Amino acid sequence: MTETQWYYADIGQQRQGPLPTGALRRLHQEGTVDIDTVVWCEGMPQWKPLHSVAELSRAEPEPPPPQVLAPAWEPASASAHDPYAAPASSLVPGNGGGWAAPDASQQAYAAFVGSNFPVYRRKWRLDRPGHNASGWHWPAFLFGAFWMLYRRMYAVAAGWIAALVGLSFLEALVNASSALSTAITFGASATAGALGNHLYLRHADRIIAQARATYRDNAQALHAELAARGGTRWSAVVLGLLAYVAVLGGLSFLFDS
Repeated sequence: MTETQWYYADIGQQRQGPLPTGALRRLHQEGTVDIDTVVWCEGMPQWKPLHSVAELSRAEPEPPPPQVLAPAWEPASASAHDPYAAPASSLVPGNGGGWAAPDASQQAYAAFVGSNFPVYRRKWRLDRPGHNASGWHWPAFLFGAFWMLYRRMYAVAAGWIAALVGLSFLEALVNASSALSTAITFGASATAGALGNHLYLRHADRIIAQARATYRDNAQALHAELAARGGTRWSAVVLGLLAYVAVLGGLSFLFDS
């Protein structure tokens, strides 16, 4: 029986692999991958954090699980050659109460979003024709532009920060009361929470459309490109926070002088 071959996403959201189980464990011991690194092997429904995969969390190697054969509706290339494609067990509820196979567009979204895709699949209503984002987004409400930076929506985050700085500038000009400032801050946060899912979906649609224009006939390259441009990035949050503090400090100095 052949050993399970694993893929993982590195710190830059680039796909690495395939690697046998023992080699992936060694990378974990060396610190190259951690418990939150997302991994995938053939037969898994989607990418998962390493700590949630029983075979990798066991102390001793175990025989690899049996390979899941793709059903008749799934092209062989989707499961055998493209680790970003949704394998056979990634079925989603259909409108008629039965089950429907994930289409190519959902596989593209899965590659772009990463391990949290099941959450956004529901929020974006990808299982319905003419999907559209809906619902409240708590991370956007609580963290605003910093959540946008975390999700690598740099242009949206820059516009949001500019709007917040502009509001702060206007508050200083009119000498707004603390109650009014609090109301404005809460209103901005509520707007981010209400629009978070919609903004992220629009961003994903734009990146996916650009990638498809380049990799029209190569699904594996398409999904690799989407994984590289999507996912999350903490370094962007840190840089954004430093920039925001610097701008506020500059405004304070301007009005105090």
